[in-house]
Amino acid sequence: MKTQSILVLFALFAGACSASPPPDACNAASTCAATRPDAAKATAHLKQHVQYPATRSTILAACAQTKEFSDTEKQWFNDNLPDGNYASADDVIRALKL
Repeated sequence: MKTQSILVLFALFAGACSASPPPDACNAASTCAATRPDAAKATAHLKQHVQYPATRSTILAACAQTKEFSDTEKQWFNDNLPDGNYASADDVIRALKL
């Protein structure tokens, strides 16, 4: 009986470990498909939550700290924002082709 209980627990544990991570779980062990964020949401964020002038790294840090964007949307910003200095949100919006 004890062996059977251990086998049942092992089977339950193994099933839980093989479950897929949630869609927004991006980490070193998984790859994320970047998802373009909603243009209106991204524009509002860039205009309201980033102080200009701003560098690429400053803008990415502001996006990383918000819960407005999923991990895959944050990855999209990282993949699509060219290196540079931006004088305004409109400059960033043009660079991202939003």
